[in-house]
Amino acid sequence: MTSIHESEMFLLIADISGYTRFMLTNRTARVHAHGIVSDLLETVARAAAPPLVVNKFEGDAIFMVAPRTAAGWEEAGRMLGEQLTGFLDAFNARLTHLASSNICDCIACQQMVTLRLKVVAHHGVAVRSRIAGFDEVSGVDVILIHRLLKNHVTASEYILLTEPAYAFLSPPGDYAMHREDYDDVGEVAARLREVDAAVPAAAPRRFSLVDAWRKLGYDLKYLCARQRHPAV
Repeated sequence: MTSIHESEMFLLIADISGYTRFMLTNRTARVHAHGIVSDLLETVARAAAPPLVVNKFEGDAIFMVAPRTAAGWEEAGRMLGEQLTGFLDAFNARLTHLASSNICDCIACQQMVTLRLKVVAHHGVAVRSRIAGFDEVSGVDVILIHRLLKNHVTASEYILLTEPAYAFLSPPGDYAMHREDYDDVGEVAARLREVDAAVPAAAPRRFSLVDAWRKLGYDLKYLCARQRHPAV
């Protein structure tokens, strides 16, 4: 049975910049490339705090939602606004740790320092459905936030909020006016905050039992996947 209801909702996508280039460049080092990206995504997901919850992982991105609560919704908006930079901080701290304790000289481990995180958010209305045990969120506003991932921002790490999201969150920090235009959803007024990531410029190989154990975990997960899916 399918249950469907529509509600006001805060929508957020945390997306890894440079993912496609990173994965294509590291086809021969794909085990460590996938392991690094998975590690970083898990770190970002753990940085989410209620009422924001992870709805699904979308390759190089995490789609999170916060449905309107019966009480304290305005206070929830303020709390969500304060979380925004927390995602970037968590991502950069984990990337710094991975790069600083790196034991491997494969191209994926050497190039991990090029990865960055961007956060895109919108406040609108969405339809929430429970289909075959999966929680699905859909609607025009869900389409809009996914369109915003393709934009004209030249920075690789930033926070991009639609005007409804900015008004709802009232986030700390300086945000510049920004506009995007799409054939299907039209013009989108937004606010932009570019961020300079404080991460190492390189990941020099050095002895690390912690990273040796981590990379062994990457390899074991890959071997298990090969056992379950021989075509991988």
